[in-house]
Amino acid sequence: MAKWEAISKSRIAGSSEYDYSAKCLPPGMPAMMNMAYGMEVMQNKNKITFFSELNDALRRVYLDGRKPTQKILDDPTYAGYSTGHWEGDTLVVDTVALHTQSFIEGFTPHSEAMTVHERIRLAAPDLLEDRITVTDPKALTKPWSTVKTYRKAGPGKDELREFACPEGLSEAK
Repeated sequence: MAKWEAISKSRIAGSSEYDYSAKCLPPGMPAMMNMAYGMEVMQNKNKITFFSELNDALRRVYLDGRKPTQKILDDPTYAGYSTGHWEGDTLVVDTVALHTQSFIEGFTPHSEAMTVHERIRLAAPDLLEDRITVTDPKALTKPWSTVKTYRKAGPGKDELREFACPEGLSEAK
């Protein structure tokens, strides 16, 4: 609560102190899945890769049964470490080892104990649905859930563009 209050006070004052994306840092998980920016999904036998246009954020979901090692758990990243499996037509994903300098959604902070559980499926031929549940016993009084939907882009439309954040920061100096 103290962290949330500090972030809230800073944002109300107009500060970008806690706006990590303005500092060219990745949005992190699950915020990456909540962005209005385009996203590309690439799949092979052993993994699915999500590539977001926002700050060129990258996330991999491993499908080969691997588990995070202690080294991975001790070195959190913005995207975290995601493993998944298929239950029929639904991709079930669990993400751990998430950097605490990211947000759940908007500017809602979390602790190092946060985990993200997702159920991703095609809700219609051109509509991907992601049911996201965040659990964090240190920062939340109960799990937080949301459902996000993504429209499939057609050929030649909505192609991802390079996000030149570092270039913009150097020009702003």
